[in-house]
Amino acid sequence: MKTIDSQVKDSVKEGAEILTGGERIGSKGYFYKPTLLKNVSLNMRVAQEEVFGPVAPIFVANDEIDAVRLANNSQYGLGASIWTEDLDKAENLSKMVRSGMVTVNNVVISDPRVPFGGVKKSGFGRVIKLLEFVNIKSIRFYDELVHQHHVE
Repeated sequence: MKTIDSQVKDSVKEGAEILTGGERIGSKGYFYKPTLLKNVSLNMRVAQEEVFGPVAPIFVANDEIDAVRLANNSQYGLGASIWTEDLDKAENLSKMVRSGMVTVNNVVISDPRVPFGGVKKSGFGRVIKLLEFVNIKSIRFYDELVHQHHVE
C-alpha cells in the first residue's frame, strides 16, 4: 500500500491529475481507494513500474498503432487487454503487443487451461509443465461471436 501511495503521489507531483481515489481507506489495514489518473506521461512511476493495486493511469493514443506503442513502452509485459467489436483487428493488434497474455474484451485473468506468464521483466517462460521455459502468448476472445481461440 505504501508503494502504491508513493507511485500515485509521485505522479501527481510530476503533473498527473487524480480523477478519483488517490488515498488510503481508513486507518487500519491495507486498503487503497480505486484510483484514476489522467495527464500521465510515460516517464512517471505509474507508467514504468508494476502497480499492484487499484490504480489506472489513463494515456491518450492517436490511433491503435500508437496505443500499441504506448503499451509496449514498458520494461514489463505480463498481460494486456484489447477492447473492440472488430475481432480481426483485435487479433492483429494482439500479435503486436509485447506481453505474455492478451485478453480480448475482458480483463486479464489467469486460467489453468492456458499458459500463464509474462515477458521482459515480468518473467520468462510460462507455467505449463514441460513448457515452462518458452514464451507462449495466449490470446483469448470474450465475445458472443464465434472466433477460434489459439495459442502462439
